[in-house]
Amino acid sequence: MLATAFLAASIIARLVWDTLTVNGRNFVDLHVYRDGSAGLADGSLYLFTYAGETDFALPFTYPPFAAVVLYPLSLVPWDLVAIGWQLATFAALYACVVLALRLCGSTTDVYAIAALWTAPAIWCEPVRVTLDYGQINVFLMLGTLAAITWARTDRGVLAGGALIGLMAGIKLTPAITGLWYLAVRRPLGAAAAAAAFVFTVLGCLLLFPDVTRTYYGTLFGDADRIGPVEAVINQSLRGTLSRFAGFDVGTGWIWAAGVIVATVVAIVAWRSVADALGVLLVVQFLGLLISPISWVHHWVWVIPLAIWLVHGAGARRRGSRAVLVMWLLVAGLGIPWLLRVTIEYGPHPPAALEAVLGAAWPVATLVTMGWMIATRSMRGTDSVDARPAEVVAAAVVVDDRVLLARRAHPVELAGKWELPGGRVESGESHAVAVHREIQEELGAEVEAGAPVGSSVSLPGGLTMYAYLARLRSGTPEALEHLDVQWFTADELRELDLDEVVPADRDWLPHLCAVLDDARVGGTG
Repeated sequence: MLATAFLAASIIARLVWDTLTVNGRNFVDLHVYRDGSAGLADGSLYLFTYAGETDFALPFTYPPFAAVVLYPLSLVPWDLVAIGWQLATFAALYACVVLALRLCGSTTDVYAIAALWTAPAIWCEPVRVTLDYGQINVFLMLGTLAAITWARTDRGVLAGGALIGLMAGIKLTPAITGLWYLAVRRPLGAAAAAAAFVFTVLGCLLLFPDVTRTYYGTLFGDADRIGPVEAVINQSLRGTLSRFAGFDVGTGWIWAAGVIVATVVAIVAWRSVADALGVLLVVQFLGLLISPISWVHHWVWVIPLAIWLVHGAGARRRGSRAVLVMWLLVAGLGIPWLLRVTIEYGPHPPAALEAVLGAAWPVATLVTMGWMIATRSMRGTDSVDARPAEVVAAAVVVDDRVLLARRAHPVELAGKWELPGGRVESGESHAVAVHREIQEELGAEVEAGAPVGSSVSLPGGLTMYAYLARLRSGTPEALEHLDVQWFTADELRELDLDEVVPADRDWLPHLCAVLDDARVGGTG
């Protein structure tokens, strides 16, 4: 109840703020969505420019499929559109927090915790500006998180990929999520996304040929049409580098070098995280860096990042609280907007200071990726000599089913099923290591039992041992894996061995025998 009251108070305060401040109900982007899409039928879609008071001209800059989706707004009175959009944004933000918590493995009091997160999130810079402008990016983030959540099943991979493609047809930026499907070895999702996007293009080409040719033939890639690239509120690499250079670097060698560096850092960071949400955050922040325009309100992904740092796999890394504090300062202070105010009303800061402070979001992103890489490396370095060369795996059995987890890393094993587990720490017994690893990886408590089959030799001189395990408390969740799933003996027998981690394959017959005995015992 207190959490709900806190969220309600935050929403009410925001609505009061809208009423009392000049730009509180600016809704310039919502005007563009509504008024611009009305020009779809008569072919004037890309001739539209918002006539209200703005810092620069605001034409309809989105693909024609966006106008198809948003056209119904032009049929509804403006006041209803405005309040409905705002309330829907609050609801979508709350839903994003719920999904992020679930992707982190949270199962207890999720809705109350989500309310406690959403209440302050409304006031961080990206969300605040999203609400000011009536932007669509919170809805796109919700669709992306939903797609990743669905990816735990093969059918969900296709549905989620199709959703990503449709969203890319509305606004191109969600297309970067296709890299997530490739990174986690779910290429069917990327293929579904590409097919759905092509569907939006061909469908619009068939129904609205002139405006579709105009967008994809003339306007596509024209960043200047979206707004001034050098503006301090553009927090992409191109905007940041342009402010340092003193001119728009365009897509020349300066920008290309920055993109190469950011991409390399992102790839190494991706290889340093092992959970679905962590990989998604790396992909989304890479997209924000390499996009020509990344206004401050596009950075709403800072909310799932903060949740990952507190509730997810990021929380188990050294220095996570320092990274969280850094993002709270960046998102809470709103450095680009403070700079914009001083630029507009004075005193105008020196160009060098504007360039340095105006790089807040890209710098914080690269620092975060560097931290991901460093903490992964530190963990590996610390463990080389100190820990025994032993690995334990847990065959968690409930009734006549055993739990397998789908790996996220390394690349050659991503997407394959395994018994969850990990390295034995110094001074630990195998039973204690099984308990600790399952608590860290699955968020559940187990008790180790009899060994399964024989030990297995791993690269690097490691030896892996598997043990039956009894679930004592909690519900296993994929905290560091892509998915977890319960298998019966018959389902294990039907598994393609290529879908199983090589080191675990020899244990399958032993597990089938255990599950067959459990089934016979249960029916007897």
